[in-house]
Formats: sequence, C-alpha cells, structure tokens
Amino acid sequence: MQTANCLVCRAKADVIGYAAGSGAHTICPRCGTFKISGLASHEMSLWSQQQRVNLSGWIREHQECEIVVSDVPRLAALITPPVGEKAEKVLLRLSTAFPKPGARLNVETQLRTELLGRASASDDEELTFLLQEYLFHEKAYLTDEGMKISPKGWAHLHALAQTNNSSQQGFIAMWFADEIIEAWKAIDRGIADAGYTPLRIDQKQHNNEITDEMIAEIRKSRFLVADLTGHRNGVYYEAGFAKGLGIGVIWLCRKDELMISHFDVNHFAIIPWEADKLEDLSNALKNRIEATLGRGPLMPLNPSASTASA
Repeated sequence: MQTANCLVCRAKADVIGYAAGSGAHTICPRCGTFKISGLASHEMSLWSQQQRVNLSGWIREHQECEIVVSDVPRLAALITPPVGEKAEKVLLRLSTAFPKPGARLNVETQLRTELLGRASASDDEELTFLLQEYLFHEKAYLTDEGMKISPKGWAHLHALAQTNNSSQQGFIAMWFADEIIEAWKAIDRGIADAGYTPLRIDQKQHNNEITDEMIAEIRKSRFLVADLTGHRNGVYYEAGFAKGLGIGVIWLCRKDELMISHFDVNHFAIIPWEADKLEDLSNALKNRIEATLGRGPLMPLNPSASTASA
C-alpha cells in the first residue's frame, strides 16, 4: 500500500496495486473504497471537476465497486443532486455518526472529508453552506449553532425512514421513446392489475421543474418500477433515489439489453421482457408486485379491460 492521489477526486489516498489495466484499489477519505482500471482512469482524464465530484458521491453509495472502461460513459453523465438531496445525505450521515439524540456533532477533518463525498459537494465552502445555511438556518434540522440535530431534524429523519405503506401509487421510471411505448402500456397494465395506480412523470400535468416534480412523486409512491431498456441515466438516478428513501424498486429490462445492465444493478432479480410478448410482461410485473408488496386496494372499473387493451 502506498499514498497517492485518488484517481477520481485526486485527494491523497491509500492505493494498492491492481492488475486490471494498471488501475488501483483505492481507500480514499472522500470517496471510500473502490477499484478502478487504468483504462477507465485514462478515459476520465478530460472530465470536469463536477463530473469527478458526482462520481465521488456515487462511489460513496456503492462501496467496494469496481469501475471498468465500459462504465465510464454512464458515470460521466451522472446527475448532480439538487441542494435538498445533498443536505439530506449530510443529515443522514450525521445521524449515524452521532445516533444519540442531544449529542454534540463533532465534524472533525475525517468526517468532514467523508461528507464532501456523500453530499457530492464541490468543496468545503459548499459543505459549510449545506450545514449552516440550509440545515441550520433554513430547515432548522440542526440547532445550537449547528452543533446538534434538532427535534425537527430527528422527526424529518424518522419520516425519511418510513416507506409509504398507505400509498396506492407505483412510479414508472423508463426511457421516454416511441419504440417502447407499447411496453409502457404493458407496465401500466401490470401495475393497475396488481391494484395500484401507475404514474409516469411525463403523463402528469405540472407547472414545476420536472426534477422537483419527479422527486415529489417518488416520495409519495409505494414502489418504483425501473425499466432499464435504453439505459438512461435518469432511470438509474430515479431508482437510486427511491432506494435511498427505503422505497422498493422492481427492475425490468428488454431481454436483448439485459446483459449490458449497469454493474450496480445486474445482481438484482430483473424481469426480462420481449417486444412480441407484452402480455407476459404485464403478468410477470403484476405477480412480482403482489409477491413483494401484496395486492393493492384498487380494482379496475372493468377487470377485463386492462388485459384486453393494448
């Protein structure tokens, strides 16, 4: 083991030799523990600082991951989390570091560096803003000049930990493309046949920014169905956000693209589907929802209509 610059965030880190393309097994105070191949590191050489910050935050949520060159295009397009989500990640980590209500927060150098990674914060100035301006002054989730988690903060953490057991909504995260519109109808059918209300965000009338509306609707959902077909970064983001809230995710992918699913999800039980067998998709999704969550409370007005329509 030797001390060298992390190949992602460039902070000083402990690096162990790693054979795949002369890469490195890294233990970084900001990113955490991960492996990255030499070829992947080379492909990232022209990345912006924000892309590296986003990847550092992603690695913090996928410890012990291994990044190879085929992963680089997807990771390059990672979405920068909105301010509220960054602050919640900071608050969640503080609650695990100091789990006793009333305990003073000692955000020393090591934890502060870790928080930079968890929050996808660009620098210490941004982290200070999240702690002082947002969590303390704006939200009052911290008290005593930001040195303790407030009762309001603990209440918010409790709310984050709860799944929406009373919700009847199933959120659909998928590629908005004409070539899979029939698959969307089959997914819609499967959710409805299981007794829940399907929602795809582009079908909902709203006046807000779509990212804010999406986050609000995911928070209100009982579960999320993520169809990986097309491997859109937004779908991975929405599914990861739901999992972070403790909301169940059911994974789908068109069969011909199943083998190229991203490495952080390909170990899940993904339901494969085929374009000429969409009734099978509806049935498989319905069965998975009922097996995982139980039957929902809603029934179609015409029970035969959902399976008869395309």
